[in-house]
Amino acid sequence: MTRHVLAAFVCAAVVLGMGTPLLVATADDTDGPLTVRVVRGETGVGGILVVATDPSGASVSGVTGPDGTARLTTTALSGGKYRVDASIPASMPDVKPAAEDQSRASLTEFVDVGGGKAVTLTMGVGGMDGPVQLGDRTWFDTDGDGVQDGDEPPLPGVRVQLLGCDGGGAPLAEETTDSAGRYLFGPAEGLQPNSCYTLRFDFGGVNTGPLPGSPPVEGLKWTVPHAGDQSLDSDVDPESGSVRVAIGPPGSVDHTVDAGVVGGLNRIGDLVWADVNRNGLQDQGEPGIADVGVRLQKADGTPVAGTSTGPHGQYQFSHLPDGSYQVCFDTAKLPPQYGDYQLTRQRAGAPGQDSAPDPATGCTAPTELTPSRTQDFTMDAGLAPPVNRIAALVWQDVDGDGAPGALEPGIAGVPVKLRGADGTQVAMTTTGQDGKYSFDDLPSGSFAVCFDLANLPQAAADFTPVEGSPVSGADPATGCTPQVTLGLGKREDTALNMGLAAPANRIGDRVWADTNRNGIADATESGSSGVPVKLLRAGGGEEASTTTGADGRFRFTGIPDGAYQVCVDRAALPAPVAGYQFTKPRAGESTKDSDVDLASGCAPPVAVGVGHRDESTIGVGLSPARNRLGDLLWVDRNGNGTQDAGEPGAAGVPVTLTDDGGRPVATTRTAADGSYLLDDLPDGSYRVCFDLAGLAPEFRGFHIAGGDPGCAGPVTVGPKPREDLSVRIGLVSASPAVVPAAQESTSGGGFPVGWVLFGVVAAIGAVVGVRWWKAAEPGA
Repeated sequence: MTRHVLAAFVCAAVVLGMGTPLLVATADDTDGPLTVRVVRGETGVGGILVVATDPSGASVSGVTGPDGTARLTTTALSGGKYRVDASIPASMPDVKPAAEDQSRASLTEFVDVGGGKAVTLTMGVGGMDGPVQLGDRTWFDTDGDGVQDGDEPPLPGVRVQLLGCDGGGAPLAEETTDSAGRYLFGPAEGLQPNSCYTLRFDFGGVNTGPLPGSPPVEGLKWTVPHAGDQSLDSDVDPESGSVRVAIGPPGSVDHTVDAGVVGGLNRIGDLVWADVNRNGLQDQGEPGIADVGVRLQKADGTPVAGTSTGPHGQYQFSHLPDGSYQVCFDTAKLPPQYGDYQLTRQRAGAPGQDSAPDPATGCTAPTELTPSRTQDFTMDAGLAPPVNRIAALVWQDVDGDGAPGALEPGIAGVPVKLRGADGTQVAMTTTGQDGKYSFDDLPSGSFAVCFDLANLPQAAADFTPVEGSPVSGADPATGCTPQVTLGLGKREDTALNMGLAAPANRIGDRVWADTNRNGIADATESGSSGVPVKLLRAGGGEEASTTTGADGRFRFTGIPDGAYQVCVDRAALPAPVAGYQFTKPRAGESTKDSDVDLASGCAPPVAVGVGHRDESTIGVGLSPARNRLGDLLWVDRNGNGTQDAGEPGAAGVPVTLTDDGGRPVATTRTAADGSYLLDDLPDGSYRVCFDLAGLAPEFRGFHIAGGDPGCAGPVTVGPKPREDLSVRIGLVSASPAVVPAAQESTSGGGFPVGWVLFGVVAAIGAVVGVRWWKAAEPGA
């Protein structure tokens, strides 16, 4: 069979001239000269192109002279082992491949000129005047690309059966491949012209010891078929191990039926096909696509190898070490008839019958090859006919740089409207959990995307579009992008993004010297500069710190949403307020009073976020140190000594401070939260007493545990320490009496026991009530 590979060799020579890196080989000056002679009978045939290709893909070529001889210098190549191909030009239609015999080789042969060894190779051509002949070679496809390379070893011992056209019945003849992997069928084996046959190959009896990696026979498989030139690739169907061939008229010679075997190492592959109906599945009748670039890389993106799909869309990477790999498909350089096809939707069905790569990246998810999982042939890619599509992202621009970052989340639930060229609404959707949206199957035309800023989800209700960003294309005023046109040359637009930024959260106010000690920042009272202020997260930990300015102002800006406390450390106060105390909190208007706790120096927690971005009323009043004491009076319902949830402060209770002689020194009332402060006290020891008659009705009868039911102490202040702000008092209730239910006498005339107990309890209650009433009388 005539093989017209001249164009391919010329292209290879042009690529070599351009210095393509894949074809650059290290020169090997130890290789010997290679002489190729092409004869017809005994006569040399001139004008035949002869090419020698080394294992790297680099080649040298020559044309036979009038005597049929071409001398090829291989010193610029590498490897020592070469594939030699002779190509009959189209200008010689009467010249055909000749039958192979002891003196003449076929037009594709493999030679070794390593170590300076000179080789002369004689190839035969004829004119359809010899016997019919069928055969060629079996080999071990080391790189798994389906093409015979110069350094890939032959595979002797393969049994080849010649069967009838339908492949059934007893074999007509049988051969076993020789040491060069060759087999031949001719008239002696019953081969007839103008006939159809099936060749069946069986590698079950080969010796795999000399092969790379010495793979077990049970691990061998037929390589990918039809991956290149007919004389160089494998023709065997991987499933059946057979191929159907046709023999032409008398003199027909076919030395192109080769069979490649792979095995023993990891493999990844399979198919790139045209998903005509765009359903993501490999349906019957959908063709494979040739010449699609395929790249294999490690899971971290490190390149491993590259190839392109064969005539039927198949590809394979073999002899891979264990590890994690990704396959990436180059959709930017598709064959012309598929020029603007796009990757179809990912994982629409069973692996191996659907498309594996992510349409956004062109790469599959990583797949792991291990000793127990040596191959993955589910890395298929479907290319679908183009449809117009708009797809992009709405994200929270946390850092304000106008570009989505790896840690910046998408915003779900944003309404997105698609408008046509005339401004009418075409479609509407909302962003998904990842912030992405898409409009698919659009007609050709011009469109704008508008984001509904008035109906943003609750979590982003007060967010605003990023301004002046090349990535975020929405107009901050309208929420609409510029129009884009979809159609021939541009089927998809993925740039209509919108970045939304949250308004900056702010917490702060002022530290001032409360010289008149009224708890209010009066107009004449100046701010305190240089005061350290900390911002603590409500859940624990410091978020930020600062110091007050010349006017006593402080501010924390750009903090994340959440709850925080402002705290000031009295021990770190600078001059001239060193040693000052915190003034009494919540004494009046929230924008002018002090908010920090007297003892801890921390204000109550405040939350900033959506709907409340600015909390600038946390004042801190400082007053010159004087003796004072106080804290809290609350109702300790469970008597555990700790103010728990649901246990209120006792509001409006009169508080009297008495000295050792029981004389009143100072008075006040508890605030709404039960707090109190007795200020400007002389040095001394005191008791704090509460008039519990003013308690709310539901707490009547509650008292201070232990000792006097209305007083606590003694407490000492001055000169050191100046204050005691830990006089925290819980009011407890007397333990209720446990009264069993009344029982009737079983004697029939007895007085019920329950009534007896009731009378006892009532008598005790009357006595206690009289004593309490007398104690409450004025002057008692």
